[in-house]
Amino acid sequence: MADAGIVLLLHSHMPYVRRNGDWPVGEEWLLEAWAESYLPIWRIIEELTAGALPGKLALTMTPVLAEQLRDGYLEERLDGYLKNKIDQTLQEMDRLGNMGDEPRRKLASFFGAFYRDLLRDFEERFRGRMLKVLAEGMDAGVLEVLASAATHGHLPTLGSTRSRMAQIEIGLESYRRCFGRDPRGFWLPECAYTPEIDAALTAFSPPLSYVILDFYATGSPPGEAPTWLPQRLGSTPLLALIRDEVAHDLVWTMWGYPAGGDYREYNKRDVEGHGFQYWRITSGFTPLDEKDIYHPENAVTLAKADARDFAAKMRSRKEAVSVPELPADAHTLVLAAYDTELMGHWWREGPVWLHEVLRLLAGETMLPGDLAEGFNARDVSTISPAMTAWSVDGSFSVWVNQGTRDIWEHTYSTEEDFASRLPSASMGGEKNRALIQAARELLLVEASDWSFLISRDTAAGYARDRFASHLARYREAIAMFERGKIDADLLSELEDTDNIFPWLDLRYWK
Repeated sequence: MADAGIVLLLHSHMPYVRRNGDWPVGEEWLLEAWAESYLPIWRIIEELTAGALPGKLALTMTPVLAEQLRDGYLEERLDGYLKNKIDQTLQEMDRLGNMGDEPRRKLASFFGAFYRDLLRDFEERFRGRMLKVLAEGMDAGVLEVLASAATHGHLPTLGSTRSRMAQIEIGLESYRRCFGRDPRGFWLPECAYTPEIDAALTAFSPPLSYVILDFYATGSPPGEAPTWLPQRLGSTPLLALIRDEVAHDLVWTMWGYPAGGDYREYNKRDVEGHGFQYWRITSGFTPLDEKDIYHPENAVTLAKADARDFAAKMRSRKEAVSVPELPADAHTLVLAAYDTELMGHWWREGPVWLHEVLRLLAGETMLPGDLAEGFNARDVSTISPAMTAWSVDGSFSVWVNQGTRDIWEHTYSTEEDFASRLPSASMGGEKNRALIQAARELLLVEASDWSFLISRDTAAGYARDRFASHLARYREAIAMFERGKIDADLLSELEDTDNIFPWLDLRYWK
């Protein structure tokens, strides 16, 4: 009999923000997540690789994020961002000291030390090596990185199989260039699936052997499927590994661990200073203006206690989902999947919690690809949801609704326009260079981020502006292609602004 394997999976994604706005929305999003989530988690990955921390971890890395994490311009921006944060903490210490506010002055000093440590680690260990650290973790067998679609396009809602396949194939090529190997797993953007994408997924299996689905997918006909058993996905040869609802509820709900009273309150910022967050959650019912002061040492104590509770509950969950009839190499699974940016950015103490969870679960964590290898898609039951996604109702309403109708209409017409140009495209020359830049802009038009932000009313204006800007740049590039006359300065400006996938060519749409 095989035990259930526990899979800890962090989904890493940020929209393309390079040279497309700064503050309060734009590059600042990426820089905050890089500082507060990626660098602390990369430290954990280094410990796993060196054997200093037991356990195994899985990480999705969307191509659009991977390309930005190895971009020299953005590395310079992060260096400047961290130095600016350090300067701001010094100013805060003076300001708060003059006010006689010793508790917040001490916190400003604490934050200063935090950013100094990050700057040191970035300059000495991670600059130019963000993706190399992940490759080293994979080489050591303690990390698995999943691939994803090029710009996190919402695959079922794209206009054609050709568009879906381009998103997937470009994502796989980016993965190979970043990590020097093929991926085993694929993260469906937004965990969005309908049977219409089976053909596109089948075309890339192998190398792909599994995808991730949300637990909402299990409620589809012909009957409710267990989340702890891999299922064959529709008509594909792929396995679907399914998020565990118990693991979800422990963390990813309004009453989950991150809501603990001693944790740093994200939503209250000191607007009279530099926007630092000096307060703790206190309780979920405490108004923002009544929050108590934050005590980092108490938050660390709580994070370790919550990690112990999580580890105990995951062991109980393992026992509940073990299947005695399975052979020794065919493990059931408890898949605990969360956004990487929750760890550190939203939930400041998340990396402490994660580190402790990995230590406590030690030999009980598995890599999803290893677990999937114990099953053959031909020999398991099939799951084929009519529609499913990572959302509260399992539908696509977060991305496709009356408020985003125009976004999708423009996306479809742009996909069709681009496809109509391909027969007259050559494989070289300046004219073709303009069409390749149009292809980059099309990929950015297809990103799921814009419709998500509009629907959630989170920076909706920025999202609409970004969508419109990529649409306009697409049209500028197409106009050059059509005229057969290149405006070298304009094309260079477009390429410098949106330089994602510099190796891109047109064969991905042929």
